[in-house]
Amino acid sequence: MNPLLFPYVFNILVLIPVGLLTLLGGERGGQLACQNKFPESEGFRTILGSLWTAILLGSILGLIFPVQMSPLLLIQVIYKSLWLLVFVMPRLLKGQISEVPSGIALVFLVIVLSYPWVIPWGQLFGTR
Repeated sequence: MNPLLFPYVFNILVLIPVGLLTLLGGERGGQLACQNKFPESEGFRTILGSLWTAILLGSILGLIFPVQMSPLLLIQVIYKSLWLLVFVMPRLLKGQISEVPSGIALVFLVIVLSYPWVIPWGQLFGTR
């Protein structure tokens, strides 16, 4: 199996329940998304659910067009890295680990550490 397909499969497995429930599950979906660490709101829930559902749909396309959809993986690495640096790291450094949604943080960390290894950088930036 092409290693580039693994991130798309992982995205699909995670985002079918999480993305769709966040988008369509009302307050319950919002609590799933924020793991009771942030205030739940319809606006927050629908924008986050929309983003995650868009990544889900793009990942389904990635199974058919893996190289062409690889910018989606890069966007994930960038936004998840920023969230880990701007939200999670300051709380960890202050010893406020209970304020960090551990499930989201762990999934984001796995993605940030693994996706760069399979992104086809040469093809993505036209150097190959």
